[in-house]
Amino acid sequence: MILSIPLSIIIFAALAWLLLRLVGEAGVTLPRGKTMDFLTAYKYGADDDEKDGKHTLLKIFLYALAFRVIVFILGWAAAGIFSDGSMPSFLEYCGKWNLWDAPHYLDIAQYGYSHHLEEGKHLFLVFFPLYPFAVKIFALILRNYTVSALAVSFLSYSAGCALMYKLVRMDYSRAVARRSVIFLSVSPFAFFFGGIMTEGLFFLVVTAAFLAIRRHNWLGAGVLGALAALTRSVGVLMIIVAAVEWVQHERPIALIREKNLKTLGKKIVSALPLLIIPVGTLIYLFINYRVEGSAFAFMGYQKEHWSQELQYFGKTVNMLVSRVNMSEPWSYVVCMFMSDIVSVVVTAVLTLLAVRRTRSMYTSFMLMYFFFNAAASWPLSLNRYMSCMIPAAWVLASLTEKRKNAAELITVCSAVLFGIFLAGYLTGHSIM
Repeated sequence: MILSIPLSIIIFAALAWLLLRLVGEAGVTLPRGKTMDFLTAYKYGADDDEKDGKHTLLKIFLYALAFRVIVFILGWAAAGIFSDGSMPSFLEYCGKWNLWDAPHYLDIAQYGYSHHLEEGKHLFLVFFPLYPFAVKIFALILRNYTVSALAVSFLSYSAGCALMYKLVRMDYSRAVARRSVIFLSVSPFAFFFGGIMTEGLFFLVVTAAFLAIRRHNWLGAGVLGALAALTRSVGVLMIIVAAVEWVQHERPIALIREKNLKTLGKKIVSALPLLIIPVGTLIYLFINYRVEGSAFAFMGYQKEHWSQELQYFGKTVNMLVSRVNMSEPWSYVVCMFMSDIVSVVVTAVLTLLAVRRTRSMYTSFMLMYFFFNAAASWPLSLNRYMSCMIPAAWVLASLTEKRKNAAELITVCSAVLFGIFLAGYLTGHSIM
């Protein structure tokens, strides 16, 4: 209760503030004054007009890929140091990344949903299909599903970093764009971007969808949003992100006030490709129907097998706080509950700060992402999920733009925690 109340105030203040901005951006005339000017003014913008060429994006892709390879090698060394036996071979070490949800993605990639049973049930319909499908494609070439899964994540993360840099440069300076990539890459649970999980692929498709939306390429946004919806359930919310940007750009209320309905109609028609986004979710529901005979079979399995339902996020926070006690193993408390609490607090604060420091489309994503993931009744993977609150990286980067020492401190502390949690993950601790 002590923590859930201030967090609720922060999140609902961010929501109210965002709605106020959207009303003005839609074309409603708001009263003037110092307070209103503060609430409706953005505090961001690039301080240089120099463009970055394709070679810059290629360099970022290669640097990001090199970073993932270095992390992989250092993890290999750690696996050898902390093991009781000899240094694991390459394939043995790859197998150490095959933890928690990872085996289910590999089994789906190899056998499909219909032939992947546990306890006589298709329990793993809860996992979305795009990542295992991509792994299956790579396995046709690499002939190994574990290596293929890692390759998909490595390449997705690297391409995502290049696209994120390009996206951030549309609104911010080069320094902020670079720092955004760094902050995201060394965040404490960012090693999942290169693991056998959906983080890397989700990062790529969401960032690509952001870029299409920011450019007002509604067809591209529709297709990429559908891919996001095929990667994770929260991906379908990209249609709301796109709608927010459409409102900000097209100002429909202003057009209605001007009685310019013909122009408004054309702008609505031009945005119709955004309706492709829910197709990703419909495909997933169809898979459920074909395999189990019910389009919503996954919901039953989530509740029965994983005790997973949506609830008010304050209730989830209270549960996390209640589990921080000495009756639980200390490593379990640190890896699961204490770190979850820190993730929720940090992302909530950054969401409030985002209202002035980034476009409304990104703030809307952060709010929806927070509500959806922090509302899980049993937040097993909350840290991992919150690492994909992508706009938080450039909000934090913009906050430290003139605070070099703070940026360096955040980077060092994050990198140290990254290494600690990675070592814990590879040694089988409850980091999922």
